[in-house]
Amino acid sequence: MTNRVSLIGKLVDAPKIRTLEARGGTIEIVSLWIEAPSGERADRFTVEINCPKAAASAKAMRAGVIAEITGQLRHDRWKDKASGKWTGKVFVAVDPGEGHVRSKGMAETAEAA
Repeated sequence: MTNRVSLIGKLVDAPKIRTLEARGGTIEIVSLWIEAPSGERADRFTVEINCPKAAASAKAMRAGVIAEITGQLRHDRWKDKASGKWTGKVFVAVDPGEGHVRSKGMAETAEAA
């Protein structure tokens, strides 16, 4: 893999599971929304997991978990049917054998401090 991205951050929400129709079957994609701090700033990223092993790990996570994600940076583009304008998104993709998703435990809360 030449395009490699590694993030460590807190899951903002519970994993979202989408099922898409494909040739002769279905594909399940697990999406995570992760907040990765960098100094004074905290950026949020979408992670789309296509790997069954990584998806099983991600499904067990919940909001507030610190996660380590390794995958590829991707850009998806499409034309909006209503407006006819091009739009897109940048996200991290975890494909089979090309990345991983690991839990690093729960994030500290203000109440615990």
